[in-house]
Amino acid sequence: MRTIMLRLATLALLVLGAAPASASAALTVSDVRVGAQPAFVRVVVDFSGGRFDGNEADATDPAVRDGSGRVDIRRAGIVAPARVRSFQGVRARVGLAGANRASVRLTFAKGRFKYVRLSALHDPERLVIDLYRSAPPSTTAAEIRSGVDRCLTLSSISRTGRRFRVRGIERELFEGSFVLRVRDATGRVVGRRIVTARGPWDVRVAYAGIASAQAGTVEAVAASAKDGSLACIVQVRVALVP
Repeated sequence: MRTIMLRLATLALLVLGAAPASASAALTVSDVRVGAQPAFVRVVVDFSGGRFDGNEADATDPAVRDGSGRVDIRRAGIVAPARVRSFQGVRARVGLAGANRASVRLTFAKGRFKYVRLSALHDPERLVIDLYRSAPPSTTAAEIRSGVDRCLTLSSISRTGRRFRVRGIERELFEGSFVLRVRDATGRVVGRRIVTARGPWDVRVAYAGIASAQAGTVEAVAASAKDGSLACIVQVRVALVP
């Protein structure tokens, strides 16, 4: 009997010893990177020590037009050594912000960005923070005619005087709700209309306050019901007239 008990104890120790180290490892911020895309500047937070769940991140300051933003990551035991990265005029600072919470603080020129969008990527684990530029799309590549998972699609857009007719398709947005905005060359909103639609939509939006002919943006956007960050966007460059 004693021999059997010893064998069982030895087997239990072997099983415990074979458990992967990652099973008890804390989620750790391993790096922070900043890069540029045609429509936005992207901040990437890399993790090690476990799988990152995108629902653990919240945009606690999604109103980025004022020149700053903040994203909090809530995870029991998270490890976040202080790191700072700067590129393309964006400064990203990561560190602990309390028990079981890390923060990503973003600073940049006031008015440069209009929206912040969060997403998670896996293998390797990453939090992606996209800061969308306020200025009109400078190239075709910066235009977005179909959003993520076709949440919104722009079919056509035409202008008559100071009014745009915009046609598109909605797909599975929360409550089918989004906002049409017209922005001037500086990114200032000069026209706005709230829209609720399911499937195809055909909407007109007017604008005002333009003193001279200039490039602008027509965009359709939906916000996250969770934290007010960007959930979906389509945008095109347009010509505005006084």
